[in-house]
Amino acid sequence: MKKNTTFFSHHLNARLSVRLLAIALLTLTTNAIAHTIHAPVGRILGTKSGAISLYQGIPYAQPPVGKLRWAAPEQVKPFTHLFKADGSGNECVQKAVYWRPDKPASWKEDCLTLNVYVPNSRRHDMPVIVGFHGGGSVNGSKSDWDPRELAEAGNIIVTVNYRLGAMGYLALNELNTESKNGSSSGNYGDLDKIEALRWVKNNISAFGGNPQRVTIAGQSAGARAVCFLVASPEAKGLFQGAIIESGRDCQSVPNEQAVKTGDKFVEAIGCNDSKDKLACLRSKTPSEVLDAQTKSKFSLTTVSGVPAQPKATLEAFRAGEFNHVPMIVGNTRDETRLFVYAANDMVDQPVDKAQYENEVRTRMGEKATATFAAYASDARKSPGLALGSLDADQTYICPASVAIEALAKWTTVYAYEFSDVTAPISTFTTIPSSFDIGIPHSAELPYIWGEKIVPNRLTKEQEKLAKTMRGFWGSLTSRGGPKGPVIWPVWSESSPQRIIFKAGGKTQIMKESDYRKLHHCGLFTTQAR
Repeated sequence: MKKNTTFFSHHLNARLSVRLLAIALLTLTTNAIAHTIHAPVGRILGTKSGAISLYQGIPYAQPPVGKLRWAAPEQVKPFTHLFKADGSGNECVQKAVYWRPDKPASWKEDCLTLNVYVPNSRRHDMPVIVGFHGGGSVNGSKSDWDPRELAEAGNIIVTVNYRLGAMGYLALNELNTESKNGSSSGNYGDLDKIEALRWVKNNISAFGGNPQRVTIAGQSAGARAVCFLVASPEAKGLFQGAIIESGRDCQSVPNEQAVKTGDKFVEAIGCNDSKDKLACLRSKTPSEVLDAQTKSKFSLTTVSGVPAQPKATLEAFRAGEFNHVPMIVGNTRDETRLFVYAANDMVDQPVDKAQYENEVRTRMGEKATATFAAYASDARKSPGLALGSLDADQTYICPASVAIEALAKWTTVYAYEFSDVTAPISTFTTIPSSFDIGIPHSAELPYIWGEKIVPNRLTKEQEKLAKTMRGFWGSLTSRGGPKGPVIWPVWSESSPQRIIFKAGGKTQIMKESDYRKLHHCGLFTTQAR
């Protein structure tokens, strides 16, 4: 009996071993181990995913906790053991938000990590694109994008987490005193990006990337970050090209103004009467920081008048005091119609005629009559449509034109508008809108930063345009500028023009004067010259 039991036990163990081996082989097949990277920072093990190898959650700076909360990032220490880069890790501190329905809030401060996407057909000296996500500087993460198609086209892609909200942009006199030069605070989330670029410069060649062909790119809040980096003397030499997607006119505020906002945050979190405000602030939980951020209506933008950003960003562009690299700058055709929908139809009720007219008079003052005339056609269809078109032109499209003109005096700029009328709309827009949302903010993201951003991926017709755009984005740092199926002319003072990316892979070259007229820019802006 004992003999038979022993035989049965051995037989069962053998069968289990075979099954476990089969499961292991299946796992390796679907999520195979990637080539181990031997970088200056240490050995890094990733995973294969289709035609790319993915290295996730790699720390590029020390965790910003304790005394490093509200301090410039510190260089990460080299790994002492093999680092398994098989998980994306923590998102930076943020609340949940409707446009990220599959992502919860995060209370994790240990979040300064990046992902690296490498083509499996790896070679040396590949161009590198470092991408910075959007989210109003209060939400988002490096994993919001899945830019495997851009990597498959022959680029190494790096996506980066950076500190958000008050954790990333708090400015205070007490923090000014604590800073290295004794007079600067804020921009911690932007300083994170500089540290990430230093990591790329030191380590990317181990992945097959060329550290002398690095393009930085960002959309929305990430685009504002690219503006910061372009204007920052501390980022000099860390990149050779820059892409600004929906970055407006690269807003910034002086340190003294940012401090006033910071003081309101300190009061809201309950540290105003503390003998040691910084100790009080650093004792608060991330949840308390988020609540005070909301209560104080904490505003976020680049802080100027500090060593990392000596001048206001647009002022630096106009003076030519920035990092002169070739640039791609542009926006979507109807940028903020989606925001008007989200603030009205989605949570309350559609914009009515009285609301639209009051908004125009409040915004435009003596130009109200001319504004009513300019948007009369939209207003006849829907007050919400007219307000959305006005807001897009006033807050995004025409200001971006000002930034383009300022930059083009000093460096090579390629301007665009994304205008594919078939572009898929964000999944959260489930409530019927009272007007046509058009081609809104973020509509270009699946064409460049990963088709998985939309549920059903792109159609064959949409993929034609995506391939064109990915080709342009990836070749910005190549000799002769962006390369594609058509010539993309440089925006110059003598011949200002931009490319319009249209449905089915089609493009159109438009004179800037015609473009500004189309978007009524004469109502809003005084151009750089």
